[in-house]
Amino acid sequence: MWYDLYPKYVLDYLMQAEIINYSSNEIELKLKDEDISIMYIIQHHILNQQDIEFAGIVMKHPLIKEYLMRINSKANPMDILEKSVKSADEFSKDLSHLIESSQQKVV
Repeated sequence: MWYDLYPKYVLDYLMQAEIINYSSNEIELKLKDEDISIMYIIQHHILNQQDIEFAGIVMKHPLIKEYLMRINSKANPMDILEKSVKSADEFSKDLSHLIESSQQKVV
């Protein structure tokens, strides 16, 4: 299988995402095996983009890690999603560097 090519630690961090619906102004994704807090961070960055009409996340059941994310926009929703994921990634890297530098000052 394809996953035999990757080390186990890499597979632990792969997110399962499936595009349920995609049109010029809407995208709906089904996400599995991820923490909802990551989805909320991405949603926050999506809502900060221009041309967004709606961005929401629904948890199917508290015991099952499966979520639906829907984005409605005036622009291409896939471009907005990609830009927001990159923005969230940069934010988390900046936060990580800030925490590391503050720990070094304390020690």
